[in-house]
Amino acid sequence: MNLFKKHIEYLTQVTTEALAHAGFDGVWIYSGHPTNNFLDDMAPPHSINPHFKWWVPVPNVVSSVLHFKPGQKPTVYLNQPADFWHKIIDNSQGQWADYFDIKVIGHYAELPDFKAEKNHAWIGSAELQPLSDAVTNPSALINYLHFSRVQKTAYEIHCIGQANALALKGHAAAEQAFYDGCSEFEIHLAYLKACEHNEHQMPYGNIVALNENPAVLHYQYQSRERLPGHELKSFLIDAGANYKGYAADITRTYAYAEGAFSEMVSKLDEHQQNLCKQAVVGQDYVALHRQAHLNIAAVLHEFKVLNCSAETAVESGLSQTFLPHGLGHYLGLQVHDVSGHVTDHVGTVRKPPAEYPYLRLTDTLRENAVITIEPGLYFIPMLLQKIAGHKDVNWEKVDAFMPYGGIRIEDNVVVKKKDSINLSR
Repeated sequence: MNLFKKHIEYLTQVTTEALAHAGFDGVWIYSGHPTNNFLDDMAPPHSINPHFKWWVPVPNVVSSVLHFKPGQKPTVYLNQPADFWHKIIDNSQGQWADYFDIKVIGHYAELPDFKAEKNHAWIGSAELQPLSDAVTNPSALINYLHFSRVQKTAYEIHCIGQANALALKGHAAAEQAFYDGCSEFEIHLAYLKACEHNEHQMPYGNIVALNENPAVLHYQYQSRERLPGHELKSFLIDAGANYKGYAADITRTYAYAEGAFSEMVSKLDEHQQNLCKQAVVGQDYVALHRQAHLNIAAVLHEFKVLNCSAETAVESGLSQTFLPHGLGHYLGLQVHDVSGHVTDHVGTVRKPPAEYPYLRLTDTLRENAVITIEPGLYFIPMLLQKIAGHKDVNWEKVDAFMPYGGIRIEDNVVVKKKDSINLSR
């Protein structure tokens, strides 16, 4: 627990600084709770307030509140009601609890009077808002805390590493299931079994895409149909795992048989690994994204999909047809972690450049930030139609690669001063 102890010490320091910056004496942080679907008595899976799970490493906590006041031991009002409908697990006895004053509650009536504490802020979603709008999720406090979350503690990096280890078990099982001829649905189940997660525990919905389906960036279906071996061409899986509230986010692409597409996957993998190595302190992520475009254009030129040079393809915007998304994002308590466009504690925004509107991260990289590096190369019919007849495109080659959908390769990387750490390899 030494890593967690240092993590709590860091949170205490940062939150104390954030409260002073925003002019508050303390803060309440609500975990959130499930709310039923419209006209229904069933709720979707609940996602804990990331500000709450930054402190409390317990999954599935609901209706609980953390109280932080500088100079005092943080208090957690931990909801564990008497309930014969659900199994209630006693979460108050874990080692994490040594760093808090734990007060187990069984009903909302046992929560404290939030208004009795003067000059406090409230952080939480709309399920519960006991304080005024002016002190609920105040931007000065939120901006400071979000920017502080970018640089991870050793505990957080450990948790993301453990999530990666679980996810990689799933990816190995999914790869084998693909070569065994399984359907998208069967591959998905193999993944869940290998990483020992159910669907509600996943940090995001698995993308499991065969053949042309990788051309849909957030492909959301899992076909039950098994394809015969002679029809199988490609497989892309974008899937992560969860460990104590921290996410992994990994993508791999495979070819079913040797040939031009498998060679293209290998070539993109080489470029992706080089990009990962460049994720060091001081690196401008926008510049790294542009380098990814040059790499993609170079691969397309090498495989005779593009007739022009890589530089021409990037400068003209042609490369964006084949790579329409950003190179990556921050990763942590949320898959798309916060402050990707923010450059300081005040919340100063550096917008994505006009030519790369979908770039989720525009900051200069700082030590111990965890980022994804996920270049892609796709043959997306809708985007290709927009440039139909383009003189710099070899349309016969495009037609040949279209049935494969595309390629994405994604790793989770810890930014360091000299050599980045790839948690996914």
